[in-house]
Amino acid sequence: MQLSWRQVLAAGAWLAAFPLGCANLAKKQAAAPLLAVVATLDPVEYQPGEAVVCTVKVTNAGDAPAQAGSLSADTLEFWYGPAGTDLRYRRDVVRSSKERGFEPITIAPKNAITRRFVLTRLTEEEGHFALHTLYSPGGNVPGTPGIAGPAFLYRVDGPRLFRRDENGLIRKEDAIEAVRHKVGSDVANPETKLVRSEAGLLDWFVSAEVKGSGQPARRAFFVNPYTGVIRTEARPDAASHVATEEKAESSR
Repeated sequence: MQLSWRQVLAAGAWLAAFPLGCANLAKKQAAAPLLAVVATLDPVEYQPGEAVVCTVKVTNAGDAPAQAGSLSADTLEFWYGPAGTDLRYRRDVVRSSKERGFEPITIAPKNAITRRFVLTRLTEEEGHFALHTLYSPGGNVPGTPGIAGPAFLYRVDGPRLFRRDENGLIRKEDAIEAVRHKVGSDVANPETKLVRSEAGLLDWFVSAEVKGSGQPARRAFFVNPYTGVIRTEARPDAASHVATEEKAESSR
């Protein structure tokens, strides 16, 4: 069968376009990373002043390695506001003074990285709130868009657990009260110092005379100023052996 000149031209044009079409198809199907971030809180209900533990998971759902940054305050932003509104307030996480800055990492395809963070100023008022997380693989650089995760809804209700200063630390009166609750008896002549441990985190060092069945004895404790939990009992002179003493004017 003999082809007409129109059929010959059409066949030539199709053959010429075939490699280009294959190249475009291959380009569309080329492997690429795809990062997604999800933040969850341990419970969904809190008392006012209670610290919040947040777990952040970043997954590479793509088919190629993702060049990213490790999970830290240098790559993550935390925002919260009343549920159902567009109001957003940024909140910082608890961070050790010894924590490293931005660290580049590679997330393999179908793999994930996870880290837990403590936030102390998400429960200042009662109500229903939404936590929003923004992850920037290249670091928190102004003007650089990050990857937003879905909002996590939580509720704040009930009696106030702790009073906090503008930095989110529990006040020294509440640290003393935690010691009083721990020993189960009266304490007298309490002394407090805000100190920084060798781990680079803060502690309330609380020493006081504890009245027992005999003569009052002086006891001391390290109280976590973020969570209000007594970390450990210590010698009354232990504060002189910790790394540094911090100014505590804002936590009076």
